[in-house]
Amino acid sequence: MLKKFNLFHNILGIFFKNRPYDEKTVEIANQEYFVRGINLDDIKDLLSIEREVYAGELPWTKTAFLVELQSSDPHLYLLIQKEGKTIGFIGCRIFGKDAHITNVAVLTQNQGCGIGSFLIREVLDFARVNECEKVSLEVRISNKNAQRVYRQLDFVSNTIKPNYYTENKEDALEMILYLNEE
Repeated sequence: MLKKFNLFHNILGIFFKNRPYDEKTVEIANQEYFVRGINLDDIKDLLSIEREVYAGELPWTKTAFLVELQSSDPHLYLLIQKEGKTIGFIGCRIFGKDAHITNVAVLTQNQGCGIGSFLIREVLDFARVNECEKVSLEVRISNKNAQRVYRQLDFVSNTIKPNYYTENKEDALEMILYLNEE
């Protein structure tokens, strides 16, 4: 009987922890935005944002997004829109007690007004619901603005990953936020 209860409890836990994201309208810096989970039809918009933010580069390909969005592992992929246009997105996947932000990007003209911070806080909430102990990400060594945002959200520097970015061999800084220390 205990095994049946544990199985039921595990299934119930998976149901609640992996429930779809509730789309919503939010206000950030006195502007109204719409946030929802990403679906396969959104990949074209994500690639367009990547091209603009990363100077024509595509850190993630269409195939990478397809694989990630269809993964059975716990994950959260969100986009944010202004007046029907996708202006940013974030992705996170969970491995055991660790949540990893796989990517976050906001169109250049929309940066600096709290959109990225909002998206990261949504991921932090997702990580807490999934009982994660930490959230990690990598950021280019040269991307001081992003590092500043992450530090404001209580991420700390962990390690440098040499030659992490394949297109230019730039190093990455791994940053971590320990959820049990908040």
